[in-house]
Amino acid sequence: MAEGTGGMTEVDAPAPHDLGPIEAEIKRRRGDLTTLVAELNRRGHELMDARLQIRRHALGFTITVLAVGAVAAGSIALRVWRARRRDALIARTGRLREAFARMVDRPERVAVEPTATQRIIGSAGSAAAAFLIKAALERVSRPRRPAG
Repeated sequence: MAEGTGGMTEVDAPAPHDLGPIEAEIKRRRGDLTTLVAELNRRGHELMDARLQIRRHALGFTITVLAVGAVAAGSIALRVWRARRRDALIARTGRLREAFARMVDRPERVAVEPTATQRIIGSAGSAAAAFLIKAALERVSRPRRPAG
């Protein structure tokens, strides 16, 4: 044994004479890795191919589409049914009775005077609406000059 630089000790180990089996093992493992990477690449492309996935899983895809469609149709049907039920005479009468009961319980909330800001906004809105209506009527009733 000889001491090298930095306190390292060199060990005289016999060098392997035949590197053939090691190189053959490395080549075999590289081949295996190449095969695995190619397979992963192929599967990745297949996974992203929507048409292929639909063909492979046609039953599951069909069931999913039908389930989503049924949920959507059921939701629409439920809304229509509730709207019709809400507009029925009995339901409207019940809501009117509840509103009347609230009015009797808290009359101060029924006939509340508008605040100054609300009055100003209401007046400005009325003036703007009157101006627009007047301008539209003048434009419509203006006599047309013959073209030419």
